Amino acid sequence: MYTRWRLYILAVFLVVIGVLLFGCRIWRKRGHPFSALREVFLILGVVLIVETLIVSTLSNYNLGVILPAFFGVPLVFLAFMLPKMDKGFLLFLKWLMAICYAVAIGIFLVCGFLMIRAANEGSDVEADAVIVLGAAVHGDKVTWVLENRLNTAIDYMEKHPNAICVVSGGQGSGESVTEASAMKKYMVEYGMDASRIYTEEKAKNTKENFEYSKIIIDEVFGNNARIAFITTNFHVYRAGQVAREQGVNAVGIPADDVWYLRLNNFLRECVGICVYALRGDI
Repeated sequence: MYTRWRLYILAVFLVVIGVLLFGCRIWRKRGHPFSALREVFLILGVVLIVETLIVSTLSNYNLGVILPAFFGVPLVFLAFMLPKMDKGFLLFLKWLMAICYAVAIGIFLVCGFLMIRAANEGSDVEADAVIVLGAAVHGDKVTWVLENRLNTAIDYMEKHPNAICVVSGGQGSGESVTEASAMKKYMVEYGMDASRIYTEEKAKNTKENFEYSKIIIDEVFGNNARIAFITTNFHVYRAGQVAREQGVNAVGIPADDVWYLRLNNFLRECVGICVYALRGDI
């Protein structure tokens, strides 16, 4: 199923790019100047807008879904208006947009480096307890995001037979059960020993995931347990910062992201890191 959807989405993007390239060629043949830079702006802008439209039909609506279109629309505007932006307000607007995109690219590079470095720190971690951070469930079924986290937890626990797992997450809107109970059910169905899985069913956010899970771990091991946590790879850095704020010394183990959400989640996480930095949490 994953491969089929990849092919469908790739086909949509190829068709969009092909149509735009053909349109630009026809436009030039009719005597209208259209530079290569404007063509790049047009294609990139439209592709980003189409990406938002596609993902909005496949995922819950959030900031990450709309951010590609947020960056794409100005590029389409530039593609058509760039020759006229040589004086007055339009000239000011052109340079303002250039500065904003330059700053955004700088932020993406810095945040991307932090995310990659944090995701690689947990490759060989040895832990007594692993906290799996919750994510939305549909009814009582785990989503692809959460499934990837749980598969990572199962793999880790199979390799570390003395470790326990705390699945953490309360019950949100549209969920018929707590995230933690759905997570434990999934792991047990895939052969994990239920006695090794502890449920933390009160947490509503990442801060509470660590706060409440630490209480459970302390009851089992005392205060000196080696702790790791599992979350989606892009989220490891910021989750680690939250853990430290709660006094939890934990190493992050990355789980794969859902392939069609990678751009959206990356952009949203960059915003999250900036917000945390501005608040002084990082």
